[in-house]
Amino acid sequence: MASNPSEPQQPTLTLDGERVTFTPGETLYQVARRQGKEIPTLCYDPRLQPFGGCRLCVVEVEGARAPVASCTAQAAPDMVVRTETETLAWYRRTLLEMVASENPPREVHPLRGYASQELTTLLARYGIQPGRFAGRHSGRSRLDDDNPFILRDYDLCISCYRCVRVCAEQEGDYAISVINRGFQTRIATEFDGLLKDSACTFCGQCVQTCPTGALADRKALRFAGGLDGQAQASRSIART
Repeated sequence: MASNPSEPQQPTLTLDGERVTFTPGETLYQVARRQGKEIPTLCYDPRLQPFGGCRLCVVEVEGARAPVASCTAQAAPDMVVRTETETLAWYRRTLLEMVASENPPREVHPLRGYASQELTTLLARYGIQPGRFAGRHSGRSRLDDDNPFILRDYDLCISCYRCVRVCAEQEGDYAISVINRGFQTRIATEFDGLLKDSACTFCGQCVQTCPTGALADRKALRFAGGLDGQAQASRSIART
């Protein structure tokens, strides 16, 4: 059936050499994902406002002086966008090496959370071996937090802030926050206390959005017999 010339036409842009339509207000990340493009990210959660923190989702836009974060850049008519180039691959590998070197990942039980394998999956996809960069590590686990619901294994934390933002934007609890700066940056509660003494309702949203397994559902791990070394240590401390 022929289109009605009186109907407004959807704007288009060029994505990896292909002309595609988009809806005004969509970001380049949304357009690309709808077209089946696998753009990496560690700070993105579709439930949250775009953040642009990890910079892994950068794409090349013709006319732009530098790659732009696709999760925050809005699509515009006649844009020419490239999501996979040698330069972008190099950029993403370097960023992943830096992330992996700051808090080296380790194998964690899948039941730690829905998103808990995101970092390890990306490291495998880009063939990253931690160790190229060396320096201080951030994060400090709270094995002394004896709450029965959430394991706080911050030795795996990469400061993506997804847990902080989902607690605020989705739940409105503001139970967890970011303290300090640089390598001293840590995810903590108000006054750096225990979760049971904070505004936390133990909804588990922070666990489900964490891309590294730094937060875990203790009950699920116990049920599945998946308590790993950190969880075992946490349980032992809680009993003493």
